[in-house]
Amino acid sequence: MTHRMNMNLSPFFGRVAVAIAVCVSAACGAESGEVDSDTTRDTVTDEGSDALGEGWDFAADEARVGSSCEPSRAAGAVSAEQHAFLEAIAFAEGTRDWGVNDGYNVLFSHRTVADCRLHPNRRICAGRYCSTASGRYQFLTRTWASLRMPTFKPENQDRGAVKLIARRRAAVPVGRAMNATEFRNVLDKVSYEWASLPPGRYGQPLKSRAALRAVYCSEIACP
Repeated sequence: MTHRMNMNLSPFFGRVAVAIAVCVSAACGAESGEVDSDTTRDTVTDEGSDALGEGWDFAADEARVGSSCEPSRAAGAVSAEQHAFLEAIAFAEGTRDWGVNDGYNVLFSHRTVADCRLHPNRRICAGRYCSTASGRYQFLTRTWASLRMPTFKPENQDRGAVKLIARRRAAVPVGRAMNATEFRNVLDKVSYEWASLPPGRYGQPLKSRAALRAVYCSEIACP
């Protein structure tokens, strides 16, 4: 992913006047000549984050009910605490509650696809910007490939976002909600990954910490 052009960039993009996921002024997927924030971001690699997948039963995912983009497929894929933080990210990216699939099938500029078995890998241009950003957390094609997930279905989009958080060495506690200071610290670390998060590393429009905290706390009992 990601410091991609977030989906709230301007009225031109349809829903909000501010904004997954992957880039803005000079930040989008570099594939095929795109302006790609991945080429300039402060890259952090942490192979330990790949160990997260050791506890995920990918084979059991085939028993999940619903189409390949059905949001209910993501139920239980990550912990409740991780899910609450992902809701805040999706809110910042402009994909939360977008359409019947809750953003899991959303491409850059709010176009959609009907099949989430694989990353769409579609370079879309809107206005001055182009991007391969896709899904609820607006993964660039090459970022998604680096996560080595078996499908692009909702359960794996959630897991992939959790892996990106871990790569930024941010800790989302399991078993309790983050207090305000912890929440701010995690936002600070993953803001290098999602340009729509404060403090706004790449000059893109962003959501306030207070707004993100409110979304997070609407999903989990905050202290």
